[in-house]
Amino acid sequence: MTLSRRRLLLAGTIGLTALATAAPAMAADADSDDWTESFMTRAETREGFALDAMDDWQVENARFIIAVCKGHDISAHGTQIVLATAIVEAWLYNYQPAVDLDSGGLFQQRPSAGWGSAAEVRHKQKAIDAFLGLGDHSSAPGLLDVAPDYDDWDLGEAAQAVQQSAYPDRYAEQASAAKSLWERYSDDVKSFEG
Repeated sequence: MTLSRRRLLLAGTIGLTALATAAPAMAADADSDDWTESFMTRAETREGFALDAMDDWQVENARFIIAVCKGHDISAHGTQIVLATAIVEAWLYNYQPAVDLDSGGLFQQRPSAGWGSAAEVRHKQKAIDAFLGLGDHSSAPGLLDVAPDYDDWDLGEAAQAVQQSAYPDRYAEQASAAKSLWERYSDDVKSFEG
C-alpha cells in the first residue's frame, strides 16, 4: 500500500504528537530546587547511563541526591558513594518495576531485606535516607551504621558494605562518574532536609 503525501504528513503529525505526549513530564526543571512529592515518587524507567548523555530525570536525581546529602552534612566523598551506588543500581533512575525479586528505587532496595515498604524504597528521599542509615522506616544498616568513618573508606568498599551486592567491583567503576557529578552540580544545589 502506498501512502499519499497527505497521509504521510498526517501520520508524521500524529507520530510527533504521540511522541510529545509520551515524553516524561518534568516535576522540577534541572535548575530548580523545588523537589515536589510527585518528583520523589515518580515512576521512571531504566534505559542506561552515560555521564555525558544523561537525560533530565538522571540529572534531577543526581542533583537531588546531592541536595539530600548536603542536608545531612554528608561530605563530598560520602555523597559520591551515594551517587556511585545509584548509578550502579539503577542508572540514576527511580526504577519502579522490580527487576530483582522485590527490589526498587534508586538503590534497588528490597522491602524484604528491611529497607522499608515498596512505596518507601521508591520514594527518593526515604531511599537516600535509608541508604545513609538515617531512615526511621528502614531497619537495614546504612552507610553511617556500617562505615561511620566513610571518608576513610574506598568508595567501592563503602558502597558494598551497605549494598551487599553479588557484584562488589561495580561501585568502584563508577567513582569517576560520581566525582564528575559532584563537581558538576554541587556548587549550584542547595541542601534539602525535607
